[in-house]
Amino acid sequence: MKRSIKTILFLYFFSCSITMAMGDSLEAEKDTKHYVVYYEKGKFAGWPANNGAWIFDGDEILVGFTRGNYQKRQGDHNIDHNGQESWLARSEDGGKTWNAYHPKNYVGTPQDKITPLEKPIDFTHPKFALRVVGAAYHCAYDGKAHFFYSYDGGKTWQGPHRFGKLHEIAELRNAKLEELTPRTDYIVLGKHEALVIMSARQNGKFATDKLFCARTRDGGKTFEFVSWVVPTDDPARAVMSQTIQRKDGTLLTVMRRRKGEANWVDAYGSKDGGKTWQFVARVGGTGSNNGNPPALAETENGRLCVVYGERAIGAMLVTYSSDDGKTWSKPTVLRKDFGSEDNETLDMGYPRLVRRSDGKMVALYYYSTKDCLHHLAATIWDPDATTQKTKD
Repeated sequence: MKRSIKTILFLYFFSCSITMAMGDSLEAEKDTKHYVVYYEKGKFAGWPANNGAWIFDGDEILVGFTRGNYQKRQGDHNIDHNGQESWLARSEDGGKTWNAYHPKNYVGTPQDKITPLEKPIDFTHPKFALRVVGAAYHCAYDGKAHFFYSYDGGKTWQGPHRFGKLHEIAELRNAKLEELTPRTDYIVLGKHEALVIMSARQNGKFATDKLFCARTRDGGKTFEFVSWVVPTDDPARAVMSQTIQRKDGTLLTVMRRRKGEANWVDAYGSKDGGKTWQFVARVGGTGSNNGNPPALAETENGRLCVVYGERAIGAMLVTYSSDDGKTWSKPTVLRKDFGSEDNETLDMGYPRLVRRSDGKMVALYYYSTKDCLHHLAATIWDPDATTQKTKD
């Protein structure tokens, strides 16, 4: 028994040393600028990917996050499990300065106040934002799922409203995936038409999530099931996507994957408006400690850009594709100065990604340094340096 324990420990530390060496061998992305979105002593801020991010005309950026009291918890997130709140932070200068606030009539509303949608939503409104809420993550406890929407860039919100009777559909029952666990991921197709990429899992069973695509044609009053993005018999978890529509109309989505202790990012695509989906490529590995979800955007010159956290080395990484997602570059490091009170790297990442009008990318994620524990951060850089137009 002692020998087997020694062997396990040796293999563990050996694998960790390999991972650290891999992190040391990665090149750094050039000319990155880091900014603090929200930090308050005694508070914890985290998980933008659970909450969403939006960008409006004039490079006004909005990002959601979870805020709670800081509490050192060995082997867990350093946040008090009680009293967590869903907050927003806004930047009106492209991500350099931020104002954080606790919005009214937003996530946290009791389920018994969910009301029918009276008027169809105009998805094409210039300041439209949709916030999707499900179950099984911080500040989200509704297995039937609901949504809020805004016409003023997130200053005020309408809702919560159900996704029609989507939670009752036969496709979910037949797959025994009846608890909805969606984050915010949608594609506007027209004034009253949109696709929403959602997920569902077995009731209360961790890591059984699968992604599916739903559509509304009447401004959010009703939703129809379109297709499973990943087959329901696929043995790996598929959840927490970010989806874009390319110029030719094709859809590309990247997602968080897990099987056993392996964690990675996959890309899937659809050429028929979400009716069918095909595996495109494995984008990259996301390390240990349950991995990390990806964030996706398109650069000004048409390349695909994916950001994700690598928890084993405490780094934020970025990778690119120039062939529609079929192959991906060796990742480069956006940031690797992680430091926490308990020296654990599991509390970081969960990015969202937006592109400014000047072509620069803004990655939004949660991070920790010795001087600024568990805060919300933004990294700004130009992925197409030759077309750089402004300096931060």
